[in-house]
This record gives sequence, C-alpha cells and structure tokens, in this order.
Amino acid sequence: MRNVLRTVSDYEACNEALRRICGAYQIAHERWWEFAGRIGTLKAGSLEFADVVFSSGQVLRDRDDRHYRGDHCFLILQAAGSARMRQGGSEAALQPGDCTLIDSRYPSVFEIGPGFHQYSFHLPVPLVAERFGTRNLPLAPHIRSDRGAGALLSQLLAAAVRNAPTLDGIELTGATLDLLAAALGVKAGCGAPIQAERRPLGLREITQFVDAHIQSASLSPAAIAAHFNTSVRRLYRLVGAAGWTPASLIWSRRLERARELLAQGECRAPIIDVALTCGFKDGAHFSRAFRKAFGHPPKVARSLTAGSCDGTDGDRTSARSQREALPEPSCVADAAAPTPAWGRESLAPSDSAWRTRSTEAGTKSATRCTNRVQTRA
Repeated sequence: MRNVLRTVSDYEACNEALRRICGAYQIAHERWWEFAGRIGTLKAGSLEFADVVFSSGQVLRDRDDRHYRGDHCFLILQAAGSARMRQGGSEAALQPGDCTLIDSRYPSVFEIGPGFHQYSFHLPVPLVAERFGTRNLPLAPHIRSDRGAGALLSQLLAAAVRNAPTLDGIELTGATLDLLAAALGVKAGCGAPIQAERRPLGLREITQFVDAHIQSASLSPAAIAAHFNTSVRRLYRLVGAAGWTPASLIWSRRLERARELLAQGECRAPIIDVALTCGFKDGAHFSRAFRKAFGHPPKVARSLTAGSCDGTDGDRTSARSQREALPEPSCVADAAAPTPAWGRESLAPSDSAWRTRSTEAGTKSATRCTNRVQTRA
C-alpha cells in the first residue's frame, strides 16, 4: 500500500472515504454543512493504518454489509484532541497518546472531541486470533500512555507513524501484538479468556444512538434494536422504564434537535435543510410537527434568534429570554412521558415556568403584530 494521504473536506466525500478505507462506518454531524476533515491510508513497515482528522461529531458502525471490508481489529492511537470510543457496553475516554482496541464486527459509537486526530492501525482478525488463540479480547479497553506496557505501545505506534517512509520491509506487527498483549495484561496464545468490562444497555446509550442518526428518515425502533443486537420487545421495555416509547423518543429528539439548530444565531441554513437534517421527509411535514409541538412555526423560532443578532425587537437579553420561553414538545406521541432524569439538567425548567414565559412572549409578539397593522392602516 502506498503512503498516500487523501484530503477531503466535504461531508459526503469524507463518509465515502471512511467506508472505503475502514468499512461499514459513517460520520454523524448535526451541522454537516460546516463539517471538515481528512482521511488517508499509509503504511509503516508491515503495519497498515489510516490517518483520520474530523470535526467534532460522531462515527458509527452502520451495519451495512455493502461496506464490508473484512474482519479487522482497529488498534487506535489518539494523536490529538479527545474521543470516547464505545463498544459492547465498554467505553474508553482517550486523550493524546492513549490507545484502544475496536472490533469491526460489532456495533460501535465514537464521540469525537474538538481537534480530533487519530491513527487507526488495521490488524486482520485471523492474525489476531493466531496470536491470542481463542481468548476473548476486551472491546474498547482504555490503554493509557503514561504507564507500563501501554506507554511502550503508544511510543512504538507514534514512532512508526513518524518514520513510516523509512520502514519499508520491516516487520512491526509481531512487536505491536506483543506490546498489546502486555498492555492488556494477557499472554499471547494461551490462558483462559478474559472478560471485557461491560455496562448494561440503557436509555443513555439508546438516546445517543438516536441523536447520532437523527438525519436518517429510516430511523425506527427496529433499526435501534438491530444496532444493539437486541429484540424490539426488550427495547420497548428499556425505554418504557423511563416513561417513553421508542417512537416518542425518536420524535421528541428530532424536534429538540431542530429547535436547537434554529436557535443558533450563526446558522442560516434554509428551514428545509434543517428539516431534512433532523429526519423529516419534507418542509410541510416539519412545519406541522413543529407548530403542533411548540405552538408556532419554525420561522418564529428563527426570528427570535435573528432579533438577538441584529438588535431588533429589543436587546439581546430580551431576545434570549423569548427563546428560552419556547416550550418543550407537547403534542408528540406519549407527550406526558417524563424527561429522563439524566437529561433534565440541559432541558427546560418547570412546566409552570415554561407556560408563564411562553404567555409573556406570545403577548409581546401579538402587540408587535397589532402595531404593524395599525401603522400600515
């Protein structure tokens, strides 16, 4: 494989390059029109790896067999920025120099922080199995770079990247697997299987998946269940424990994401683009759902934001107060379902406070409309 780094900045081009190089993965970014990144393939001796730089967002394994590139274990080196690598109920919060191991055969979600830069070393599963035997390697372990064999592994991979052009013909895979085994605390080729530290599937993981796939119009309870390799019945039971159904959770998250995008003063994308970004099939469908949920059309939410940016309709503080007055979705399926406890801090205050502020905002809006009519008359 030639040491060629392809640079791409378009959202769709980066997604295509990611699938071509790594397989069934996709990028999820709520402001896709601002996405920037690059991905390329390189080789250091016997090690093949991808050089990946993306804007903040998420990378997910999408389970689409059309993008199958063979079974691989990805040995990840965090070069810059931060990332949370989730797979099989385990999570590795990576800082520069840290490593983790991802199995391409299983669903995964990667949360990308600002300044994200990773090197992904591709180790074929048969080669890993030959070295580790029948041992079950942990999914998404956190291999720290500040101690023991993890430090040596990080240094080896970083040195391989720096010196890639001068390492042709040098066998580095064996040394890499030996250090990986030491960092994981196992002996290659023998011993009893080790168990990964796993957390049970819960509402947080489900909601993270929904948020990452908001743009997909095909997002459904069946798709969520398939991603987590569970039954639709169990999915209903897990989500129902928090007072939701899968459909109402999807609907609520779509509307909440749309409201967040419309409230961003620097976001001037057409409302139809916001609708499609949040998974609505067309602008009319989006406008009806938004009005039913919040009591006004999407353009009203945007006009409040515009007022805060250009100084009209009062000062910034007044406009911000009006934006905060927008109510939570109230006319979606299972509208009475409670907000999950883990998400309440980032959402609205009490219902009575919302109603009071919404009434005040509505009165001010009605007064402005009346004044305009009188002026024209």
